[in-house]
Amino acid sequence: MALNDIRTAEELADWMRRMNLSLTSAAEQLGRKRATIARYVNGITDLPESVARHAAVIEASRSGQPFESRMVRRSGRSAMV
Repeated sequence: MALNDIRTAEELADWMRRMNLSLTSAAEQLGRKRATIARYVNGITDLPESVARHAAVIEASRSGQPFESRMVRRSGRSAMV
């Protein structure tokens, strides 16, 4: 399963509705503060790619669907993300 693309404030808000998450719950899931998620959803702050990818992985895992991981090189070693 390809991960859902979440790139905009509207797509993040849609994701929160699909996952039945409040701002507080979304912040807990994404490892951010509630105010930060509110800024993303309201389009005040650009949505970082890392947060968008984290949201997509959460959705894929909740649906029980496998998803492709990617390899990231760190300090000369490969790590799964």
